[in-house]
Amino acid sequence: MKSLCTVVFVFLFMLIQGCSYPDPATIEQANSRPAIGISGAPLESVLYVDGLRMGMAGQYDGTEQVLLIESGKHLIEVKAADGTVIHSETVFLNSSATKVLAVKP
Repeated sequence: MKSLCTVVFVFLFMLIQGCSYPDPATIEQANSRPAIGISGAPLESVLYVDGLRMGMAGQYDGTEQVLLIESGKHLIEVKAADGTVIHSETVFLNSSATKVLAVKP
């Protein structure tokens, strides 16, 4: 009986030791989506990706903040406040690539 208790104790000890892996919530994984940034955009200009409004172009400066997009081919447009296209470019981005587009007024 004493040896059975010892075996059970050793089994439970080994089982508990197997639970000492790090918490999965603390494991960080880098984002692998591509990103774009816009440099030199006029103050009131708006960024469009594939025809969808993404916000003010100046906020995605390429250094402090970028816009994450899906991998693939995209039409990037920067429009003035009156809707005039001031920059238009088609880009193809793969995973984790960052492209900063220069807008020349």
